[in-house]
Amino acid sequence: MQTKNKQTDRQLARAKRRRKRRVRRIAWRISLSVLTLVALVLVGLLSAGYAAFKGPSRSVGDLLTVTMLETSALKFVPRIYYSQDEVDAIVDRNSLTAADSETDTSLIVIQKPTPTPDPQAVQAVAAEDAQAIEPEATPTPDNLLLAEDGIEFYDVTGGTYKGFMMVVQDPSRVSVGVCRDRFNGERGKQLKDIAARYDAVAAINGGGFEDAGGVGNGGTPIGLVVSEGQLKHKGDPGKYNITVGFNQDNIMIIGKKMSVEEAKEKGMRDAITFGPALIVNGEPANVSGLSSGLNPRTAIGQRSDGAVLMLVIDGRQASSLGATYADLISIMLDFGAVNAVNMDGGSSSLLYYKGVYVNKGVVLTGSRNIPTAFIVR
Repeated sequence: MQTKNKQTDRQLARAKRRRKRRVRRIAWRISLSVLTLVALVLVGLLSAGYAAFKGPSRSVGDLLTVTMLETSALKFVPRIYYSQDEVDAIVDRNSLTAADSETDTSLIVIQKPTPTPDPQAVQAVAAEDAQAIEPEATPTPDNLLLAEDGIEFYDVTGGTYKGFMMVVQDPSRVSVGVCRDRFNGERGKQLKDIAARYDAVAAINGGGFEDAGGVGNGGTPIGLVVSEGQLKHKGDPGKYNITVGFNQDNIMIIGKKMSVEEAKEKGMRDAITFGPALIVNGEPANVSGLSSGLNPRTAIGQRSDGAVLMLVIDGRQASSLGATYADLISIMLDFGAVNAVNMDGGSSSLLYYKGVYVNKGVVLTGSRNIPTAFIVR
């Protein structure tokens, strides 16, 4: 009996070992199949990338390169196919050079709001002149979506982009909002939360911020930040060489790497750092080649009557790939901008109005945490 039990135990043990070997073989085959599939996908992607970057059309490779260089997470991709010298050459032939001049504040003459007439006085005048001919109504632009409370919204579209222009008639309503009173490394806030912090009716995202590898917390701005006359940050602007904001006369000022002292001299009540400048004193920047890639964009400008132009373009979507700097310049000129500057883009690009985001934003990543915004109250 004991011998029979030992034989049964040995048989069970052998069966157990066979099962383990079968499981290991199956696991190995599955792993090998997965690795093979991944390798094939990678080879396919690399081959497709090579065909796109190094194919017969130089413009396609240039477009892909300058587009990815503007992202936080994909800027390494062009360097898989090009040497650093080749990347530098692509950037050089697809560049933007703005006018190197001081903002001419005399070009902006802010219009005071027209007082609302007394209804009784209007009726009295009409009664005195019954033969008066009613003037023709000003035609409404086809792309005007909404006009209320001194703010207008326009639909803007192009070959590769869709977006919105918000026009704020009174520039004194526009200022810089910050995610908190002191930047101490804590996480930034979403645009809607910055707007709510100031009880703002509208807002667009603002300047640059530390974002290594695209995984920053959005809590530390880059460069100068002034909000409602108070210095909030004076860090190194790095590659972002433009400071933009409004002086005490509500005129938009553009300056290159403006220091705290220069900001005080210019009477800056609100300012943030990014760039590049798109239009300076009515002169558009000189565009070479593509100027930049197709990406979500945000820009701010000012007309000669003082009205503030706030532009947001969607990107990285099938319905809107994005816009180049040249596109932004063209749109801003169409809306009469005397001065205009590009702001932070990508998944930061959002336009907020009365509790909702007007544009779609980058669908896959959603709204980012940011440190600064231009708000409208």
